[in-house]
Amino acid sequence: MTNHTQKVLFIINPKAGITPKIEALLRFQLGLLFGAGSTHDIAFTKGKLHATALAAEAVANGYDAVVAGGGDGTINEVATALFGTDVAMGILPFGSGNGLARHLKIPLNLIKALRVIAKGKTRLIDTIQINDRLFTSIAGIGYDAAVAEKFDKSEVRGLVSYASIILKDYKHYPCHNYRLVMDGVEIEREALMISFANSNQFGFHARIAPKASSTDGLMDVCIVRKPSLMKATFKVVPRVFMGYPDKSNTIEYFTARRVELPGTAGSVVNIDGEPARISTDLTLEVKPLTIRVIVP
Repeated sequence: MTNHTQKVLFIINPKAGITPKIEALLRFQLGLLFGAGSTHDIAFTKGKLHATALAAEAVANGYDAVVAGGGDGTINEVATALFGTDVAMGILPFGSGNGLARHLKIPLNLIKALRVIAKGKTRLIDTIQINDRLFTSIAGIGYDAAVAEKFDKSEVRGLVSYASIILKDYKHYPCHNYRLVMDGVEIEREALMISFANSNQFGFHARIAPKASSTDGLMDVCIVRKPSLMKATFKVVPRVFMGYPDKSNTIEYFTARRVELPGTAGSVVNIDGEPARISTDLTLEVKPLTIRVIVP
């Protein structure tokens, strides 16, 4: 893509704190950064899955790129429509955690992120199919899914809200026994939660899987035992934010291309920060290099 031929649709989630001032700045910067021959349209989502519908229309109408303006949930919806196409996905990280943006080193500053999009450098990354859906960053079952469900209903966003939900329910949340079949090898574990990582973090720089790569054709499977609240607060969580949680002896790591969890039908799962209840047993499979992302 070049600035003079780009046809770009910006899909913005208005719930991500987009004020009239930010919208005006966005429109002004688009006029500066993109050439006179380019097209840069803006559409605002009106609810869940609307971003997927808008992105699918953009693909059908010949857009070169679709930009997801929001958090990991908005990125997920746009990626769903762009999966397997040649249409590039840009990211304006307006979300709370911005896990995939941080993993890909996309600037959180609006103007800097727009400059990345205007340059148009792209890279293919993996996605992971989870039952009949996909994710680009992190999915999980257990406590993180329970937290995602409560956070989704909270009117207050950001790290403080997320942390308060974690601390409020942690002591009372029970561990569960899980059976995992990873590339045909079966194990059983009692766990607080299990994360499946395509990127290295949930967001907020909370790097649950510091060695995860979005281009290696593998998912990192992070099985988290339940430490005491004191150990979690003063040992595990700080190490997660410092980027070496594996030193805590609380998290066990595996890599796999395909993972099955028999007996999980009816569970709530976290898919890129959004809660979803699955009707069949959980199955995950890496889809290598299936989406093109605009990167620095």
